Amino acid sequence: MLPWTIEGQYDVEVAYTIAEEYWGQGLGSETAQAILNYGFEKLNLSRLICIIDPDNTASQNVAKKIGMTYEKEAHDELGTFSIFSIVRKNGI
Repeated sequence: MLPWTIEGQYDVEVAYTIAEEYWGQGLGSETAQAILNYGFEKLNLSRLICIIDPDNTASQNVAKKIGMTYEKEAHDELGTFSIFSIVRKNGI
């Protein structure tokens, strides 16, 4: 989990890296779900984000699979990125 301040808002990102030879096996979704659960259940965070390259449809699909929705496009010194987010529901 990585903390970010984007446009004045403090957020924590669900982030992971998987070696290319392991892509397409569901490991990204499994890992992202475990990080999300930890953030909500153990750290008691109320919101989590993913920062994704707009051309990375595989990562967008992982974010959607764990319940995140597209929020907006943003820019920094490295270029354009998409923000997907999820807010903890009551009881989770």
